[in-house]
Amino acid sequence: MIEHTTALELVLQQRFDWGTETLPLDRATGRVLCQRVYADRDQPPFDRVAMDGIALDHAVYATGQRRFSVSHLAPAGTAPQPLRDPTYCVEVMTGAPLPPGTTTVIRYEDLERVEGDFVVPDGVEDDRSIHHRGSDGTSGDLMMEAGRTIGPAQLAVLATYGVGEVEVSKLPRVAIASTGDEVVPVHQVPLDHQIRSSNVHQLAGLFRAVGIEPTLSHLPDEAGAGESTLRKLIADHDLLLLSGGVSKGKLDHVPDWLARAGIEQLFHRVAQRPGKPLWVGRNRDTMVFALPGNPVSSLVGAVAYVGPWLSKQLQVERPDLRVQLTEDTEFSPALTLFLSVAVDASSATLRARPVRGSGSGDLVSLLDTDGFAVLPAGQTNFGAGEQFPYLPLRLH
Repeated sequence: MIEHTTALELVLQQRFDWGTETLPLDRATGRVLCQRVYADRDQPPFDRVAMDGIALDHAVYATGQRRFSVSHLAPAGTAPQPLRDPTYCVEVMTGAPLPPGTTTVIRYEDLERVEGDFVVPDGVEDDRSIHHRGSDGTSGDLMMEAGRTIGPAQLAVLATYGVGEVEVSKLPRVAIASTGDEVVPVHQVPLDHQIRSSNVHQLAGLFRAVGIEPTLSHLPDEAGAGESTLRKLIADHDLLLLSGGVSKGKLDHVPDWLARAGIEQLFHRVAQRPGKPLWVGRNRDTMVFALPGNPVSSLVGAVAYVGPWLSKQLQVERPDLRVQLTEDTEFSPALTLFLSVAVDASSATLRARPVRGSGSGDLVSLLDTDGFAVLPAGQTNFGAGEQFPYLPLRLH
């Protein structure tokens, strides 16, 4: 049995190359950029009007003229017409090119309208409310390096520079499988000694939230069928999560099946609660997390190990979150405790209230759980007001 920090370090050392793929821009949200993006034109590509109002030649204004008749209207999306008589002004709309012959913009709110003319107040400065050509970037500039997660801002930049097809890192092919003959499908009415499959759906929700649609499967206890299904899942997927079958029971075959399938064990059993029986291994192409079957233990394994590993593999930055306990907590075993907590995020400090449950098999207690506070081994009393690392119920 190894410590939690050692186990996590071993997990994070495992690297795989899933390659890249090219996607249309509208399917690239949340993916990791694998190309450099250069500006194909200045941004903005012209001197852009930043306010609705009028544009005028400040040199004329500086002579004392305050009343300006309108030469013409300059809406966005039309080629600019020059102001030919500098004693006039141009009505301009936000986003329009600044008309040649004008040097400053005054917004409507600062103007008075008199018989169709505009009266401009004193104190107007030159070169106001103009977004100058190339001020955000010039043609040929490097705008984005590879490795960025594509969110709204990145989508806007890609679109601005005409990148309609984006090279991104491939997502892994993920499979999630339950184990054991006591587990039956959700639509089936279970017998008194059976339970419906819930862990695979719990885990699948974590992956769907990051844009990955996993394959769901089940391994029966019968060695031939269970091992055969396992081998096919390993062959067809980059990441495999198993739920159950990793403890010390006579029918906990998963570690033996994985060994015979050529998966090298990295570790089995971690000094933590819940989730001590966690098994992790790999071959050349596939990473395997065999999680304990109790629902809270299974979820802890996913957010504490699978999430950090997947984030690092995909080059997605994870926030370093901490919570402040609202109640004194005591835990005497020399184990890392993943404490179920409900989090109040209404202030700058995340405040975490321990969620009471009936152990790692109490899936109903997860309804009140926002995540897990990570309480270190070697400490028995954890006081209200102390802060500890926090793992929300997500992969990254």
